[in-house]
Amino acid sequence: MTGSVTGAVLLALIATTGCQPNADVAATFDANAATVSQAFADFTAESDDFFTHFSDDATWSGNAVGSADTLTLDVVTAGYRNMWSQYDYRMVTEANMLPGVNPNTKMTDGSVRGYFRWEISKAATDSTEARSVEVKLYESFDFNTEGKIRWTQVYGDLATAYNLLEE
Repeated sequence: MTGSVTGAVLLALIATTGCQPNADVAATFDANAATVSQAFADFTAESDDFFTHFSDDATWSGNAVGSADTLTLDVVTAGYRNMWSQYDYRMVTEANMLPGVNPNTKMTDGSVRGYFRWEISKAATDSTEARSVEVKLYESFDFNTEGKIRWTQVYGDLATAYNLLEE
């Protein structure tokens, strides 16, 4: 009887101790996913509040052909402001935030990733009709301890999307 009680206590201790880090990671993921959702809302609103979701030392992985390997917040800020002056953005599908994993441990770590479908539109001018395209993107976001995005990457055929808008 003593052995089974000791075993039960040990099992309960392991179960509750083992669940705590997962609960912490889940809470971190939920908070970070909310940050990404708000960043997307600020992006589509073309608001400079978008940039407040990123740490001062945030970087983007340069994934376009011929781009730098790493893009700084200053470079991305200028680029996004330029794009906002030319295009409008709308998320077509509901955001489906997924937990990210640490690339070394393969364990969930509070980072956020997801597959998203965006519409990019260009307004009509005197000589052109309004145009819009939909593009599927994979995006991932890593966070610092303050809950700010410190690294992100975007994969999708954005070059073709913008080329179609400019035809």
